[in-house]
Amino acid sequence: MTRLIEAADYADLSRKACDFVVTALRKNPASVCIFPTGETPLGLFRELVAARKDGAFDASAMRAVTLDEYAAIARDDRRRLFLWLRRELLDPLGIPDRRIDAFEPSASDPQAEAARMERRVAELGGIDLAVLGLGANGHLGFNEPGSAFDSRTRPVTLAADSIRSNAAYWGSEADVPRQALTLGIGNLLEAREILVLASGAHKSAILTQALGGPVTTDLPATALRSHPAATFIADRAALSLRA
Repeated sequence: MTRLIEAADYADLSRKACDFVVTALRKNPASVCIFPTGETPLGLFRELVAARKDGAFDASAMRAVTLDEYAAIARDDRRRLFLWLRRELLDPLGIPDRRIDAFEPSASDPQAEAARMERRVAELGGIDLAVLGLGANGHLGFNEPGSAFDSRTRPVTLAADSIRSNAAYWGSEADVPRQALTLGIGNLLEAREILVLASGAHKSAILTQALGGPVTTDLPATALRSHPAATFIADRAALSLRA
């Protein structure tokens, strides 16, 4: 059964998410972790960096696997999601490249790159903790509406909703790559623990559907309701439409 933790506001959400992640890393310091990009997790990242500096947990053994990445861009492209994650979280936590497995955005054969990452996750023994954001259309990673719940790591074409929401980061819709690579919903459902973050009134309608609407591939986040250890942390604004 999906667990829901209510937070008063964004700051409280970030603190509660940090407590959740720190607890997981204390239980298993060598955890293989996924973290999302975007605005919502930035507060969590700041809290984690501060907690690590205070000695609340040891990051020296954890590993990171990237959730998704734009395809057909250069490794040093400003839009590369891994560079965002590295800047905001991985470098401040002191996670070196040897403990990070990231999609290669410039791969000439996206299918082969997806297969490489699929094999790598299996070699690592799977994902221990997947921290995810909730997309405006209910996507998880770049698993857009219509993605099968047993989908695996693969190249994808971004939906119009995702292009619009990503445009805020890069300047315009024209600046958003149309192709991407992502771990599949099937990969995410194999994670031992899942944490989903949702903040703001603009996420209230999709969160309400994700938690209580029909379970359907039209809304990928509903797949998480079958997971035995999936937790949503949402602030009151994001929960404003729930009865």
